[in-house]
Amino acid sequence: MIQGGWVRGRRGPLYARPAGWRQIVRRTMAGLLGTALALSSAVWGVGGALSMAHAETIHVIGAGESLAGIAQQYDIAPAALAAYNQIADPNLIVIGQQLTIPPQSASPASAVSAAGRPLPGDSGYHTVVAGDSLTRLAAAYDIALGDLLRLNGLPDANTLWIGQRLRLTARVAPVTAPQRAEPGLADAIYVVQPGDTLALIAKEQKTTVEQLMRINGLPNSGFVYAGQRLRVQTPPAPDNVFGVAGAPADGRRWIEIDLSDQTLTAWQGDVAVLRTTVSTGKASTPTVTGDFRINLKYKSQHMTGDDYDLPGVPWVMYFFEDYAIHGAYWHANFGIPTSHGCVNMRIPEAEALYQWAAEGTEVVVKD
Repeated sequence: MIQGGWVRGRRGPLYARPAGWRQIVRRTMAGLLGTALALSSAVWGVGGALSMAHAETIHVIGAGESLAGIAQQYDIAPAALAAYNQIADPNLIVIGQQLTIPPQSASPASAVSAAGRPLPGDSGYHTVVAGDSLTRLAAAYDIALGDLLRLNGLPDANTLWIGQRLRLTARVAPVTAPQRAEPGLADAIYVVQPGDTLALIAKEQKTTVEQLMRINGLPNSGFVYAGQRLRVQTPPAPDNVFGVAGAPADGRRWIEIDLSDQTLTAWQGDVAVLRTTVSTGKASTPTVTGDFRINLKYKSQHMTGDDYDLPGVPWVMYFFEDYAIHGAYWHANFGIPTSHGCVNMRIPEAEALYQWAAEGTEVVVKD
């Protein structure tokens, strides 16, 4: 029994222990354990904070978002977010564009220089040489083709020339674009009306979305608004599209479509009289592969489907069931798989190919 803090046995006091000693031991052990956990948590927390401070987040821009709204979402200043991603105009962002969110602990001054990982290519740039294509460069530098186009303000994957300097990352300054020519006397000005789209304007003005984007410096095909003044310029005549010089007049005519690099080549004998980028079927609606022949031609056709309704699709050539080669006025994604399975071309090139290829012309589609 316990009396006055002493443990008493039958033969008298054995040893002395304070009253409630079990509770004291439990509390002491709990305190020591709590201290150990707190220290462990603090050490982990510091490590976690350090790792978080050095981690970047990728934000993919969605419909309806703005740079200011995204900055508010991540609790950073819009100017810091724009500087970190080398965005000169915060209004020029597009759906699908990837923004790098700076670490939370990075100040605006340090954010721009915070990305210490090696720059791709030649200090973040690549100079185009003979044989290069945007599709191959995107794969070589592990960049999405759409991102490579946006980084360089290119309207499509066919806008490439030897000596061109390409920007490979948002961590370096944009390449200064060559001065655009001033509008000539032959150029017309179109004032955008409410409800207009670039595709409708291109069709009405007998030009292409790509051409309107290029000569007006538009970042994407949705960058139009009521009252906007657009330059309109007639595309090159179809006669200038084909390079038939040197091709045998009686040479076999056939069309080769390469899905891997999104190109179409028209052969006359052993001479490639046309080589251009196209837009074939996206992953969910791929273009069929194999050897076919053109079996039906329409100068214009109204095409409809579950999620599209396209009047006046120009220069249509069917080569297998519902698969056709035709012009496209509603997008400028040439070089990028975009279609529901057909092979989309720029309208002037589609017209020239339509006039060149008779029914029965062989069409070879390969991966």
